[in-house]
Amino acid sequence: MPIAPSTLRYALFAAGFVTAGIVPVVAFWSLRGSQPESPSPAPSHTSAAPSPHESEVSISSVARPKQPFASLSRRPTRSYSQPWSCFRGPQYGVSPWANVPVAWDGESGQGVLWKTPLKTSCVGSPVLWQDRIFLTEADEKERAVLAFDAESGKELWRQVVADGGKDAPLPPVADSALAMPTPACDANGVYVLFGTGDFAAFTHDGKPKWQVFLKRPEIGYGYASSPCVIDGLVCVQFDELSGGYALAVEAATGKIKWKQPRSRGPSWCTPVAIPGEDGKPLLVLNANGSATAYDMTGKVVWDVEAANGQVTPSPVWWDGRVYFVNVNSCLICYKTSDTTKELWQVRGKLPDVASPVIVNGLLFMGTSSGHMVCVDARTGKEVWTHKSPRPYASLVASGDRVYSLGRDGTMHIVAADRTYRVVGTCSLGEGSDATPALGDGRIYIRGRNNLWCLGAQ
Repeated sequence: MPIAPSTLRYALFAAGFVTAGIVPVVAFWSLRGSQPESPSPAPSHTSAAPSPHESEVSISSVARPKQPFASLSRRPTRSYSQPWSCFRGPQYGVSPWANVPVAWDGESGQGVLWKTPLKTSCVGSPVLWQDRIFLTEADEKERAVLAFDAESGKELWRQVVADGGKDAPLPPVADSALAMPTPACDANGVYVLFGTGDFAAFTHDGKPKWQVFLKRPEIGYGYASSPCVIDGLVCVQFDELSGGYALAVEAATGKIKWKQPRSRGPSWCTPVAIPGEDGKPLLVLNANGSATAYDMTGKVVWDVEAANGQVTPSPVWWDGRVYFVNVNSCLICYKTSDTTKELWQVRGKLPDVASPVIVNGLLFMGTSSGHMVCVDARTGKEVWTHKSPRPYASLVASGDRVYSLGRDGTMHIVAADRTYRVVGTCSLGEGSDATPALGDGRIYIRGRNNLWCLGAQ
């Protein structure tokens, strides 16, 4: 049965979504080394003729803006050594910090360090790199990427991404659905993708690097899949009604590295990077009935049966296993450490938007039926199920705690344990469909009207 537009991951994920996804992912491998590369100039249209893989994608240089940009020379008082650099962070929703707050109240101001009003009510999730927070916004007139100071919430810069579709009509979706994918970043920049098909890169201080126009996505509810960065490549899952493709471009230039056609139809899922058998990264995509792993040359390493339907929850990897899930289908687990082998699959109460998270060998899901479900990640056996507001935001974790953000802005925090125990229930005071970003003693949430920073005062 199709998912109603009102129930689709407003992005997460993309907020994963977004926003459901809507949801971009920076893998472990992109975090190796702290020295940025020297970016190459944007490709020129007067260069050699494009290859067949490049024929449907246009790349344009972007003029340098004349206005000054915010300096990166400030030394933050907090640690930003572990970035939350993509949709759900680089560890599939698990924070490297165990000190994320467990108590706040948006209405009274308890635990609110700052909040900054936002121009539009979009759902792409925030990401954190050093002392910068990046997110996107859109309306019928323009699409933009913004940077905020993580310490104060001050807007540092805003850059409009020009519409590469020129006279092509915008996709017939709500304005907010044009900015469902979450940005991704690495040491060299921030990468954004919009539901218009516009794909762009900026330096951390807002200087344009390159822009690519993919095409107008043909997909219901709006395009939601976030990009991910792996070893200097920005990877995209561009599944749509007509088939689509998987794509990797050079992060420094926007030049196409590889492009592979796909035929599974539309998907709102954000791809993830997992370690392959040889330790090298694989890009894993989930769509209707199929999960596919590509190496960094674009070669298909494996393709297996997976959750079917209008797939939005992103895959999760843990201890040599990868998991795929979707409502009205199944939760399925494969072993990937040597050969790709199905270990188990279960049915029951499953998520339609929110991606799961794994902590302490337990897999947690926020389901479409309004339950939080805990299963043993090794066996798939149910550990417990309790009523909990249905989230669009993907589940995240800090230390031994799991965070599930309801659509009304109420965060439900439970112990990552075989015994169900509530750690806290915190109200933001406004709704949210975006997946939180977790930092050192901080949690950053995009609400419908504000960007929030929560932590001990």
